[in-house]
Amino acid sequence: MKKFILLTCLFGVIFTVSEFSFAEEKEKETEVIKLGDVVVTATRTEKDVDSAPGSVTVITKEDIAKLNIRSLDEAIKYETGVFVKHTKGLSDSMPSVHLRGLYGPDRTLILLDGIPLNEGYTGAVDWGCISKENVERIEIIRGPASALYGGNAMGGVINIITSTPKELQVNASFGYGSDETYCYSAYIGDWLTDKLNIGIGFESEETDGYPTSLRTKSIKQGDDGTLTGGYGTTDTSGKSKWVVGDKGDNPAKQWNVNFKTKYHLTDTGSIAFNFQTGLHEYGCNRPNTYLRDENGDPTFSGNVDVGGSQYAKVSPSKYDLAGMGEKKEDIYSIAYKEMFGSIALNGKVGYQKRDKWYTSATASDYDNAGGTLSDANTYSLFTDIQTNIPLGDKHLLTCGLYFRHDDFDQSAYNLSFYRDENSKTEKTTITEGNDRFYAVYLQDEWEILDNLTLFTGVRFDYWQAFNGKSGNVGDVEEFKEPDGSAFSPKVAVVFKPVKNTVIKSSIGRAFRAPNIYELYRTWTSATSNVIYHSNPDLGPETLWNYEIGIDQYFFSRGLKLSATYFHTDIDDLMYSYYKDKLNRCTENAGKAKIDGIELGIHATPIDWLRLWCNYTYNDTEIKKHDYKPEVEGKKITGAPESTINLGTEITYGLITASIAGQYLGEIWKNELNDDVKNVYGGNSEKYWLWDAKLSVAPIKNVEISFSVENLFDKEYYEYYVGGERTYFGEVSLKW
Repeated sequence: MKKFILLTCLFGVIFTVSEFSFAEEKEKETEVIKLGDVVVTATRTEKDVDSAPGSVTVITKEDIAKLNIRSLDEAIKYETGVFVKHTKGLSDSMPSVHLRGLYGPDRTLILLDGIPLNEGYTGAVDWGCISKENVERIEIIRGPASALYGGNAMGGVINIITSTPKELQVNASFGYGSDETYCYSAYIGDWLTDKLNIGIGFESEETDGYPTSLRTKSIKQGDDGTLTGGYGTTDTSGKSKWVVGDKGDNPAKQWNVNFKTKYHLTDTGSIAFNFQTGLHEYGCNRPNTYLRDENGDPTFSGNVDVGGSQYAKVSPSKYDLAGMGEKKEDIYSIAYKEMFGSIALNGKVGYQKRDKWYTSATASDYDNAGGTLSDANTYSLFTDIQTNIPLGDKHLLTCGLYFRHDDFDQSAYNLSFYRDENSKTEKTTITEGNDRFYAVYLQDEWEILDNLTLFTGVRFDYWQAFNGKSGNVGDVEEFKEPDGSAFSPKVAVVFKPVKNTVIKSSIGRAFRAPNIYELYRTWTSATSNVIYHSNPDLGPETLWNYEIGIDQYFFSRGLKLSATYFHTDIDDLMYSYYKDKLNRCTENAGKAKIDGIELGIHATPIDWLRLWCNYTYNDTEIKKHDYKPEVEGKKITGAPESTINLGTEITYGLITASIAGQYLGEIWKNELNDDVKNVYGGNSEKYWLWDAKLSVAPIKNVEISFSVENLFDKEYYEYYVGGERTYFGEVSLKW
């Protein structure tokens, strides 16, 4: 209730002050006003941010350079309504981005120059395989966008737009930091002729990593302990545990090659080819023990005296060796644009190939343990044809056709040595599946008045899954072939009642079809023996979203205040739950709701200083659960209830500096919302993390920067152990 009162008060202040602002501006009609950023994702046409429907943010290449950003997903983590889950640093194989309390990478659509990056298997995005050096800007569109973009666009859309060199551009950099972290990059781009430009770049980063996974043992009654070391904790259910060691450092390496060329066919038309290929390797070194025997030597075996006539028993087999893995991704796209009189035609074709493997150990000998290998391949093809047709002076019609095909196959093998993916013996299990999407969309932009624009749109999607099979070799189950359809309408209004005041409101529907993993992948955990069941009977989950927001500018746009309230009703929510201790199922479980508030302040009081702060509150609730009624009334798991982002940026002479902090509120891991906080395997409760960066340009074409992550060395958990304070220095050459 306090949040709603705060929002109401803020609206009142904005409208009161806006009258003064309007009068002040009338006296300064000749004053030069700073133009806003241009966004193309919100309507599939070029719009300035103020005129685009919905809550929109544009992050430029210059914005990214000012902050301590190690990977592309981190470039958006300080934005309103965004939650970036990136644990374990460079070794994280599953970083994800979530919008508006909708947890799950397949509920937020990620685009690269308009081409979907969410792969068809789980909807995940390989952020480590995407270049960050050739990014021109990132556009964030909050709220359901299925009326234009179909499935995955439930929480919103994030479009990464790559740069096209406008003149000779040459960059090179080298960096070194904590945990033996090295980073290299190079880029060159220019016009080859008066119609053809080209850019090519390379990036590489590697690190020794740090221990992210603890090993804990149960505590027993007795005086049998002779070993010392370790420390006490609990698991997420509150049961007493003793930390006896960790799985070892997490080394990782990634590289990316990016290539883009654009040929200008006519004064109004062009064709562009974009290619990116990337590799991400990750693993785990020898486990560490925190225990000592009577002679003070490290040991992995024996009974630990934990005090109070209690002990914990350990053996080498209890340290659970971690495996290793690799992801490789190739992305190809061709984009065609041309004007035929007043009609614009845009066509895109994209192809994505992802190869992924990872290993697991089946014994405790680091040098000789056998293991298993999971080897998976996903192929995706996209096409999108769009036209923009003016209908008189007041209407702009956008319509298009869309097609997508995904092909997935996965095989599991036994390994003679778990650290050698080529030591395969017999094949044990397989999973296969395909899906296809066909869609048609239509949007009308109607300029009712000079200061009032109405957007109405609808999209029809038909999807089908087929060739699904999963199981042990020789006992493979073939699944039925589900299909379905969805209508996704949206109505939005942009109203500018007075100068420097923008009010936006919308109602929209979105959907997400079940992915191949949810439909066809059944597997058993080697460590817990839990069976994760697929469900070919799943249907799409849908939502309706209602929102209203206001942006108010002051002092020649040097100060911007923003406020948005939204309400989301979710139906047929796909929810994973434990049917019993050994069976985890996914069903269209029922209903949920989210009430959200997003507040933001951006200020540039003087040319060299920028201040910003935003606040997000997501009040989530499971309203109905057909298979587990006891979770009704509980919060949706995975995403924080509230976040605060706070930052300062200084650009003065030769110096650029920034400090940014993020507060994460309560995050629930257990669907009953009863998990213990601040322990390994769970989440820390309500904590701040701060990063800082200082850059100096001592001579022309040279920049030296120094960054600190986790500035105040905060101890925290995001299931894994959070990183300690780290340092990174970099030298960049730019022409």
